[in-house]
Amino acid sequence: MLKIQHKRDKIIVFVIGLIFIGINSQGVQAQTDPIIKDSNIRPLTTSGGFGVTASTYSASGIENRRAPASLQTNANVNFSVFGFRSGISLLYSTDQTGLRQNMNAISFDANYKWLTVQAGTVSPNFSEYGLNGTTLRGGYVKLDPGKWLFEFAGGQSQRAVKMQIDRGFRNPAYERYTFAGKMGVGKENSTHFFLSSHYSKDNVNSIDSAGTTTPQQNLTITPDAKFSLFGNKLNITSNVTVSAYTRDLNSDLIPTGDAGVPNFLTKIFEPYTSSRVNYAGKAAADLTLQNFGLNVGYERVQPGFISLGSGRIRDDQQTVNVGSNVQLMDNRLGVQANFSVGQDNLLGNRLQTATNTSLGTNIRYQFTDMISLNTSYNLMLNDFTSKTNVDSLNLGQQQISHTFMLQPNVVIQDNDYTHSISLSGSYFNMINEFKGAATTQNDFSSDTYSSSLAYSIRFPAGFSINTMGNFLVFNSVRSTNVTAGGNVGASYAFFEQKMNVSLNAGLNQNRNEVDRSQQNLGTYIFKTRQIMMNLSANYRLYDKGSLSLSLRNLTNNIIEGAGSKYSEIEANLVYRHRF
Repeated sequence: MLKIQHKRDKIIVFVIGLIFIGINSQGVQAQTDPIIKDSNIRPLTTSGGFGVTASTYSASGIENRRAPASLQTNANVNFSVFGFRSGISLLYSTDQTGLRQNMNAISFDANYKWLTVQAGTVSPNFSEYGLNGTTLRGGYVKLDPGKWLFEFAGGQSQRAVKMQIDRGFRNPAYERYTFAGKMGVGKENSTHFFLSSHYSKDNVNSIDSAGTTTPQQNLTITPDAKFSLFGNKLNITSNVTVSAYTRDLNSDLIPTGDAGVPNFLTKIFEPYTSSRVNYAGKAAADLTLQNFGLNVGYERVQPGFISLGSGRIRDDQQTVNVGSNVQLMDNRLGVQANFSVGQDNLLGNRLQTATNTSLGTNIRYQFTDMISLNTSYNLMLNDFTSKTNVDSLNLGQQQISHTFMLQPNVVIQDNDYTHSISLSGSYFNMINEFKGAATTQNDFSSDTYSSSLAYSIRFPAGFSINTMGNFLVFNSVRSTNVTAGGNVGASYAFFEQKMNVSLNAGLNQNRNEVDRSQQNLGTYIFKTRQIMMNLSANYRLYDKGSLSLSLRNLTNNIIEGAGSKYSEIEANLVYRHRF
């Protein structure tokens, strides 16, 4: 944070400087032709923008949620010179009382025919469970001549962070370097076979005090195969990652001299007493015909699987899924169905096992060009089974939910007018049962009914009106909630579409009844009503500059029960320029 002594002068200088940058950038925008044919290397390109926002806020009945008045100026400039990319972003705010600036790291990005080279901050993706999007401060090279593929990446994936207590606690972290390679034959979207590997290791000497944090290392190997048959109508894929992971490099080394392990392997990955080998992978088959599609998949992640190149992965789970779709009656009728079942506790050594089953169907029918109908049903079943037979522990549980939805739509084109009518109705049922000593006190079952009706009309002169009403009823053992509301809005475009103005107003009422008889407190009723209004206007001053105004008002009234009435009003005036 930089200290600002003369705020007004700083803002003026800041804005003038940005305008100067924006004006001058227009002169260099024309230098965008590549200096090498079939490459993306250009002498100079720039892009960015800046804006000024003036805001005011007022509240009554509650404390202010933000400052009564504020001024904020922000800007960003991104540029590329012969493949070298960087940028700078600035922010000044009277609310935060200071100027913030961020200089992006310089990076290099260039490609020529089948060669791609990146340096600086890169995020390569070699496999789903191996190296998958981890940010590296280093480099990346890709070569894909013809049917062959070669990729290499390496750099620092984690900076050293010392433990801090006096200025706010921060978890320590070791400096980490990551290297990866991938090679194979074929293309990503067709038949191929790729083999990739990634290696990450922490620098044990990068920090002095780490607390409970331990230095780690990880080696993954991933064969990735895809077979496209019958003109890509049938595709079979397989992706499996074997991970050798060491939790603590300070643990004892395991002697490998008499184990027959090749020396080149131990030089890459030294086994420790805290080292473990695990795997994760998936396989799938997809069939696509003219009016029919079918896909089957299986995924398994072993307990304890860790990859330092993929971030956090949920382990100890397996999932089987099947999906299909069919188009009938000249594509007027479409039917989709999906089924999946998943389970954890794969080794059976945990106290509880969770099984998740889902079934979903969707049917769409186009009666005419103007009338259509969508309907769907979804079933979710979560079963938690415990090894214990002690009922009082209540570790066994079953959750079952059913969701039904019906949505007819009507679109009427009347000369230059377009009418749109949409009706939606749904029913959601949740059953929550404990397999132990289930009582009404532990019953969380509920029913929810909801519906909405929307209508909009668009006129040829850029004027449109939209309205919507909604109604919801929620019932459970302990409470009942009824919500009803609606809103109406209109928008219009002036001055040959240069200015757009929209106005929306809404009313929402909520009634919540809570049964507290089990606590000998009787029934509690709470009823509120909210009135909302929003006005927005945007004017295009010139091709790359705009001015916008927004007004927002919210009033909350307590009709019955405890609480207090309050209201808020907020206004924002924003100027933006881009280049």
